[in-house]
Amino acid sequence: MIYFLISLVSTAVVLSCLAGPALDRLHRPAAHPLIAAVCWFAALAGTFIADIGLVAVALLAPPAPGHGLLEGLRDCLPHHGDEAIILAAAASLALLAACCSRLARGLPRLGRAVRHRRRHREMLRLVAREHGRHPDVLVLDHPVPVAYSLPARGRAIVVSTGAQETLTPEEFGAVLVHERTHVRQRHHMMLLVLDLAYALLPWSPTVRRAKATLPSLLEMAADDAAARACGRRTLADALCRLAATPGVAGALGAAGPSAEALTERVRRLESAEMGKPRRAARAAASTFVTLAVAAPLLVAAATIVQLSDVC
Repeated sequence: MIYFLISLVSTAVVLSCLAGPALDRLHRPAAHPLIAAVCWFAALAGTFIADIGLVAVALLAPPAPGHGLLEGLRDCLPHHGDEAIILAAAASLALLAACCSRLARGLPRLGRAVRHRRRHREMLRLVAREHGRHPDVLVLDHPVPVAYSLPARGRAIVVSTGAQETLTPEEFGAVLVHERTHVRQRHHMMLLVLDLAYALLPWSPTVRRAKATLPSLLEMAADDAAARACGRRTLADALCRLAATPGVAGALGAAGPSAEALTERVRRLESAEMGKPRRAARAAASTFVTLAVAAPLLVAAATIVQLSDVC
């Protein structure tokens, strides 16, 4: 039993404290941003699985009252003294209170983000018009060049008349491919999950580094799709023309969240950092994803099963 518990604690520490810094030191993650993003989300998933496993073990280990779910309170608790039972119950209540406190902070934040996006979509129905040639595009009458996407059914991409006038037809097509990639690959949902993870586990170095790194990787992944379809130079020119685009809360814009990130993306498009991932890179990523998710899941399950034999 003790070996399983040590393994679970070690897995939680490695994933929540060391996996993020290790992924940050990957050699040229911008070369294959989608693979890097999948590895980051696997590290986040493994961190949550391991942490949830630790909480479950703390609540189910004897003489905590939760142990009754495994073996029955009447058969187990009499083997422990009253003081131990009281201390375990108090510790369980404190742990539950801490977990509920984090959820109370994170879930309302998630709800506010969802409501904000809903209000944004409702506003667009009033002020935007449908694009004649593209069934998934709404047009705003505004001189500032704007292009972004929202998680919505139907017309999820929003462009301004300023963007249509500023961009050439080829550049406009590249921007549309970029935004359609965001919608197709569910990047909005990924960022929403990332925001919730940061609200729940802000102390974790892996979560903090993912919060800073993943948005840029998702933008680069959309850049790759647009560059393959329309050419690097065309997309780079379009991004430069949209450099003054203001950020839209809850949306993914082609120009990205910051000028620094946009500069890095344009430099990447103009360099040789893009290409098809090698078989070794795909194999290494698959191995990491499998281990990051399966290891904490198996260790947590084995530890909880062992608790039924401990009393």
